[in-house]
Amino acid sequence: MEITVWSGWLAGLAIGLFVILHFWLIGKPAGCSTGYGNVCGYLCKKMSYYHTGEYSQRNNSKLWFLIGIPLGGLLSALGSPEPWHWSFDMGMYDEILPQSSAAKAIWLIFGGMLLGFGARLAGACTTGHALVGGAMMNPPSLLAGAVFFMSAFITTHLLFDL
Repeated sequence: MEITVWSGWLAGLAIGLFVILHFWLIGKPAGCSTGYGNVCGYLCKKMSYYHTGEYSQRNNSKLWFLIGIPLGGLLSALGSPEPWHWSFDMGMYDEILPQSSAAKAIWLIFGGMLLGFGARLAGACTTGHALVGGAMMNPPSLLAGAVFFMSAFITTHLLFDL
């Protein structure tokens, strides 16, 4: 099966245009960590932490942005000429992840929880900092983006001995 990918410059241009269009239409920067907080608030109704500020809004645009991410992936898969199926095939990560589907699911859920914690700790997700904050030349966002990429670089080298 041959996979067609966008060239880097075209994908970067599309992401940049999306960030501008989102801000122009919504009036707020793109990002999905607040939407993640909304979902946590719905699931953890007794935790007051998720019921303040933007997290307390029922119709938060970032919640819809968060919902749109998997829906966009699903539409892309449905529009693909190749048949698709649910899979835990993780490519090169299969070398370091456990082999059973249940164990992989636990690791992925744990990783998602760490991602959410880190986004809350940093004040925004990777999208909010690296794409939007970087485009606005926001110094804390530039620093956060540099930390994200450096952490990914070091982690990849530690895991795969590249």
